Formats: sequence, C-alpha cells, structure tokens
Amino acid sequence: MTPVTNIAVVVLDTVRADAFGEAFEWLPGTWFDAAYSTSHWTGGAHASLFTGMYPSEADVTVADWTLSTPERTLAEKLSAAGYRTRAFSANINVSPAYGYDRGFDVFDGTRDTKYPTASVFNWYRHLEENEHPRLAYLTGAAAALRGDYDTGRSLRFGFAEAVTGTPLGDSDDGAGRFRDLSRSLSPSGPTFLFANLMEAHQPYRAPPSYRSGDTYELGPAFEATLRNRFDDPDEALADGVDREHAGPDPERARAAYDDCVRYLSDVYRETFEALSARFDYVVTLGDHGELFGEHGVWEHGYGLYPEVTNVPLVVTGPDFSDERVDAPVSLLDVYHTVLALADGTEPDRRGRDLRTANGERRATYLTEYNGIASMRRETLLERGYAPAAIDAVDVEYRGLVADGYYGFQSDEGWTETGESPTETPQEKLVALREGVPDNRDGDETGSVDPEIRERLEELGYA
Repeated sequence: MTPVTNIAVVVLDTVRADAFGEAFEWLPGTWFDAAYSTSHWTGGAHASLFTGMYPSEADVTVADWTLSTPERTLAEKLSAAGYRTRAFSANINVSPAYGYDRGFDVFDGTRDTKYPTASVFNWYRHLEENEHPRLAYLTGAAAALRGDYDTGRSLRFGFAEAVTGTPLGDSDDGAGRFRDLSRSLSPSGPTFLFANLMEAHQPYRAPPSYRSGDTYELGPAFEATLRNRFDDPDEALADGVDREHAGPDPERARAAYDDCVRYLSDVYRETFEALSARFDYVVTLGDHGELFGEHGVWEHGYGLYPEVTNVPLVVTGPDFSDERVDAPVSLLDVYHTVLALADGTEPDRRGRDLRTANGERRATYLTEYNGIASMRRETLLERGYAPAAIDAVDVEYRGLVADGYYGFQSDEGWTETGESPTETPQEKLVALREGVPDNRDGDETGSVDPEIRERLEELGYA
C-alpha cells in the first residue's frame, strides 16, 4: 500500500441530522442526506466506524463496550500502511479506557476523559436527584464532607461542575481545544486524524453568550423513557416506592440542545478552515442523534427511531462536489471510503466507497439496538423500578435501511418511513441479519471500573 493523502474524520457526537442541517449549512462538500448509523449509541457507532463491521459483529454492544475484536482497526491498518495516526476525543466511550487508542500514535483527550476516582463524591447522581441545582451544590458539599470521600478532590470536582457553563468556568467540552490542535498541525507525511466532539451531548451546557434561555437540568430522562412504555406509568414502579414523577420539558431541553449545536457549529467552522487547509479530505459526521420526547423517548438510550439513527454525513475533498445525495449510506461506508482514499484498493470489510453511492442505490444496511447495559439495570433497580418493567426496554431490535426507506422494530411493532423496495421488508431484514456473524461473547458492563463508571453516570449512561 502506498499512502497518498491526508484524511481527517470528525464525529460531532449526538448531533441530529435536522439540527445539523440548520446550523451547518455553511459546510462545503457532498451531503449524504440518507446516512444512517449502525447503532443508537456511541460505542456501537464507533465500532462500525473503526472496524467496518456491525456492532454485534465487532463485539461492541451495551453488554461489552471494549473495542476488543482481533480484527485490525482502521487506525491499525493505516498505521501499518505508513500513515501517522492521531486521535482527539472528548468522550469517555471513545478513549483508551475502552481500547479505542489501538493503532493511534497519539491519543489526546479532554477533562471529560479524565474521570474521577471512586473516592470522589458522585455529583452527577446527586444533581440529577435534586430539583434545585443551586441548593443541590450546597447539600452535595455537605454530603461530601460527611461521607467517606477524598474531601479535597470531591469539593474541587463539585466546584468545577458548578461553574461549568458559567463565566467562571470552562464550558467547552473539547471543540475549542480541537480547533487549537487543528491549527497547530503541520502534516509532513500521510496523516490520519480522528476526533470526537461532545458539545451537543447531555447535559446541553452552551456558553452563556449562546443560551436562548435559562440552563436546563434534564434529570433522569431514561426513567421517563421507561415509564412511557406503560399506559399507567406507575406500573413500572415496585410497590412502596415514591410515585411522584415529572418528566423532562421537551421545549426547554431542545432549546438548550440547539444552543449547544449552534456553538459547536461556530467553533467547528474555524476548525474546518484549519483542517481543510492541511488535509485532502475532511469527513464530518454524527454517530447518533437525540430524542426529546418523540415516541415517548429521551436521549439516545432506547430504540432505533430515525431521529437517532439518521445522522449527518458530509465529505469534503476531491471527487466530492458540493451537492446533496439521497442514496442510502452507512457509517460502514466511512470506514470503507477512508481506506479506499488511502490506497485506492477495495477494502475487505463491509461498506462501499461513498464516491459510488449515487450510481448504486440498491445497497441495504442494518441498524442495531441490543438492550440496556447491566449497570443501567442496576441503577433502575436501586431506584425502585420493577424487574419486569425494566425488561420492557431490555430487548433487541433491528432496522432496515434501503433506498428511500427505513423500517425498524419497536415496541409499537414494525414501523416504516418511505416506500419499501420490497413487499416483505421484514423478511429482508431477517436475511440480512442472518448474514452478520454474532460475535458477542460476554457481559463486561457489570464489572465496570468504578472510576470509569463515575464519568458514564455523569453522561447519563447509568
């Protein structure tokens, strides 16, 4: 293989396709409007991006978050081909903690990947369970002083949480630092750069100058998702548990989210200017979207709804003119395309070269939802939810992506958008699924390192 070009892949974590269309209209290149993730969450999506395999095929699901497949990853292949490889991630899910540094010469991260130790007071859980944030910081500080914690670190971490997103604190989750990194790079040989930016992820804290309203604490959103599965939400709770429940406010949550996306767009515009001057190709994409009460679901922890699986994807560079393409494509194609651009040969994994998408519209893809992590189940049980109720969301669903069509399994049954290219789309789904090896071999989330779990809880994964 003879490396010939520099390639940057930037994931805008949690950015919905509709929000991207409104805030990133300035971005040049080929827009793939029918791009789909393979999964509803970061780990599964990045497994496909890094391996060219479906999440269950790569053994990265909610049951095992580590990128442990024996197959060489995208960065490992490029490194072996002579590329310099560098990564920057603001997401604990895409970090050395879960093996995502494989093949990278340098792997940078933000404070969000510098998770606290188990001896630090769990501020995220405390803030989530208290309705009034300002008072919660005071009661949290008192609890940190009374409990068996590292008092100094607990108070410093609590102060950092309190001032995040205020004029006193750092409201940037990585976009600004990655912009500065992009400006400092001067590739002297074939280079592959990957980044994951978290500005749009919960808790939706835009800098003060970007806020269209007051800050909004989303609260236990997954609990709202669970209880919305029942005609009588109280059926989800075990007997004797406090049944007071106020769901999130969709308008305030979406407004806070949109503020974050606008901020990310402004910073990324400057980043893109630096990247496009240094890299031949820049791939900008989302790993999954977000829900704000549509279908009774919040965030991205449940189901395969199109608001979550349809993701932004824009490729800028030679052979990618400024146009809109509505042919079906997948994150699997990004893996394939990067390798094709790097050496001009046909990669040996799933996907296709995005440069051929418009001419071949018969491609079909799967999307996967593989239930909830065991630590999320533990959290729900701790809060009094009945095991049978938790089972209602701890299921497996699959979706089918085709030309002008998306059909998926859900608790409402088979749901469709667009016109199916076949009379039996569910049979087509079954046939595709049978062609995907299921390499899942265990449940690792029940024994997550306490240090990592702290950060995951802050992001709403538990």
